Amino acid sequence: MKVKYPMILIMCLCFGNATQAQFLKRLKEKAEQAAERTILNRTDEEVTKSTDKGIDIVSGKEDSNVDRTAPKVTKYENPSKSIHTDAKKAFYNADVIVETYDDEKQSHTTSYFDSDELAMKMTWTDQNTDKPAHAFNDSEGYFISYNEHEGRYEKSNLLSLGAMSMMAPTMIVSAYKLPMDRFMEVSEEFRDKGLKINAFMLVEFAFMYSPDDFGNGDYEESIIPCRESASCTKFNIIAEGYEGSYILFDSEDRLAEININMKDNLNFGSGEGYIKFTYKDCEVHLPAAFEKKMLGQDLIEIGLDPTKN
Repeated sequence: MKVKYPMILIMCLCFGNATQAQFLKRLKEKAEQAAERTILNRTDEEVTKSTDKGIDIVSGKEDSNVDRTAPKVTKYENPSKSIHTDAKKAFYNADVIVETYDDEKQSHTTSYFDSDELAMKMTWTDQNTDKPAHAFNDSEGYFISYNEHEGRYEKSNLLSLGAMSMMAPTMIVSAYKLPMDRFMEVSEEFRDKGLKINAFMLVEFAFMYSPDDFGNGDYEESIIPCRESASCTKFNIIAEGYEGSYILFDSEDRLAEININMKDNLNFGSGEGYIKFTYKDCEVHLPAAFEKKMLGQDLIEIGLDPTKN
């Protein structure tokens, strides 16, 4: 399989839902500006010429622990869990289910985050095949999916490299009118502790934001009844083109909803996005996976980190 735009393909897979699809074109443009254009162009050319073949980073051989008979018959493996475990669990301190909706395209993605395993599973319906699909993320920024052609799970950490790890979340924070100061503060804390930013995409927002972060003049605060028949805190977004958009916190001051109705934004165009956060126990086990690099990824790594040999 030839892949012309590997970064954008992986972004689509990582987001796993149509809610963010409207931003992909803008994300690509910003990615090209943030990274060296020559490196990205050369990578695209190399990938276009090549076949979809994995590279074992350590030995050059395939991982014998992967059961290739079916995606449901697999051995479990989560090496990322043992890296900076205490720091990760101090931040990701609860299980959460994140659901994204797109009424126009009738799409729905559900992400299950297990704080004990520091692992996430995403499920959705493939719009091309109309069949259920799933993928996983670990705490070191690896995206794990099943390759039907190879009969195995494969993982890649391309989006967690250097500045690329900041691109997608920064775009979402900006487009959804979330407090950027708080996002940058948490990102700096992550870097200081050696943690990967945006390893679990939207899940981070559940642990990052509280009502105290919305005290500036960009939001109008109100107290309303919520789905638990208790009082919730609602912040209406005060910005042109965002009429009807809001962020909702539940009775325990946990992020509950992000509802965005954006019209004619200069940077992101128009679109609607709805994200629901529910705090329930989840059980997620990561399949053992064959680590795979896109051809040209080494060039991207060097471009994002010039000090790397």
